[in-house]
Amino acid sequence: MRRLVWEIAGRVHYPYTCCIINNQLAGFLDEFSDGGEVKLLDVRSGEGRRTYERTLAFLVAYVLDKKNLRDQLKIEHSYGDTLYGEVRGVEPKEAVQIIKSGLSEVIQRNNRIEKLELTKAEAISIFQREKRADDLRLLKYLVKDVINVYKMDNFFAYFAGPLLPETSFIKIYDVVPYGPGFLIVLPSRDNPEKLAEVKERIKLFETFQESKRWAEILAIEDVGYLNDAIYSMKISELIKIQEALHEKKIGKIADIITENYDRIKLILISGPSSSGKTTFAKRLKVHLRVNGLMPKTISLDNYFVDREYTPRDEDGNLDFDAFEALDYRLFIEHVKKLLEGEEVEIPAFDFKEGRRKPHGSKIKMEKGDILIVEGIHALNPRLTEGVDDSVKFKIYVSALTQLNIDRINRIPTRDTRLIRRIVRDFRYRGHTALETLKMWPKVIRGEEKNIFPYQEEADVMFNSALVYELAVLKNYAEPLLRSIDSSEPEYSEALRLLNFLFHFLGVMPDEVPPTSILREFIGGSSFVY
Repeated sequence: MRRLVWEIAGRVHYPYTCCIINNQLAGFLDEFSDGGEVKLLDVRSGEGRRTYERTLAFLVAYVLDKKNLRDQLKIEHSYGDTLYGEVRGVEPKEAVQIIKSGLSEVIQRNNRIEKLELTKAEAISIFQREKRADDLRLLKYLVKDVINVYKMDNFFAYFAGPLLPETSFIKIYDVVPYGPGFLIVLPSRDNPEKLAEVKERIKLFETFQESKRWAEILAIEDVGYLNDAIYSMKISELIKIQEALHEKKIGKIADIITENYDRIKLILISGPSSSGKTTFAKRLKVHLRVNGLMPKTISLDNYFVDREYTPRDEDGNLDFDAFEALDYRLFIEHVKKLLEGEEVEIPAFDFKEGRRKPHGSKIKMEKGDILIVEGIHALNPRLTEGVDDSVKFKIYVSALTQLNIDRINRIPTRDTRLIRRIVRDFRYRGHTALETLKMWPKVIRGEEKNIFPYQEEADVMFNSALVYELAVLKNYAEPLLRSIDSSEPEYSEALRLLNFLFHFLGVMPDEVPPTSILREFIGGSSFVY
């Protein structure tokens, strides 16, 4: 007998939002056979949080549709523990007033949300009637027997993941004006009965806004536009323009450093896993050479302590992301000596043996030299304690996806980095997709603790995301994700990522230049790593 998952789960309510049944993600509006273990997910993290976000986005779109403003809405991106969106042509305060009033009414009414399983022709017919160009662009290339469309009253929307069954599930939220748009404030990750704290991240927000301008230059706002470009054979030009935008930005950063060379002697580059910071550092070095400077590079990976001294995490596992996993005292000593013109021997770490090699490489700073340090802890002030701040130039690199599925379906930035890492780990580290997925929660914890707290300390931020990259990565990632057995707990996450990648037409890597950040993950780079 098949029943609604919500009934199988015992009609639970907030903070629960969806669940895992037999290692498969299930929304409360899905139907499953009775039996099997049910693992409830809540609003604190992962797909439980994304389900809550999607439902809020659906309700905001519903409210604005009633005011004939749905086509002006775009949910742009996450911003800390909030979602940032805009209602184009409407003042932020007015947009917030409309949204808050409408949300309050529809939540109090406790409307039911329906899930419709339609053929592609049926879904297209609905969105043609509703004049929904973004959804029609997306559906045009989807090859599926069933298209999931969600309905409330006479409002329809396509979503790439589950929604909640009733509006009364939305308990904790707020909507506030921000910049040219608004923030949807989500529940706290620590206490789902409280609102998350809205932390000002000015530089991060400015980088997102810059990325939005890049998307406008490329004329690619969503996946439908990208698929159109691929189908119409315009992807070659798109790749060239996107890579030129990256090149221009790196050149500008190099110019800033060069203009201030009289004081800047130490460049510190940090960013989360799979952000492309290694390739960025190599490309920056080329631009600095063009400007007449002589950069020398140090990798923090060579300063790991011997394996037996590596700290352990709360589960008792070796924590290689911990700050204390580095011999930071030796690093500080070396940096100070190098800046004073002394020669030092940079250690070399043997990752197979888990210890430092007897001999490293000697370097010395000459006139015209500048030191580049790249690693996840590079922006942590403890790493360069005692070094004059005036000689430092700090750069934060991340992959802030500027592409959305459609106006209200955003692409989580973390998903792009996760797919990059799955491809890279298999190609260069011999890790299966399963091993990478098992490791990913620990990576996230490390980022939250060791990287994100220092991102606003950066002098500049660089967005390494490429609007076309998921169309290339899908060819590499899909076979790896399909290899995960259905008995594995990570199977549900593999299915989610496969469903996400299904929205993209594939692109062969031929046009990707050898210096592209994407080459760090798929291979074929002209840089040596």
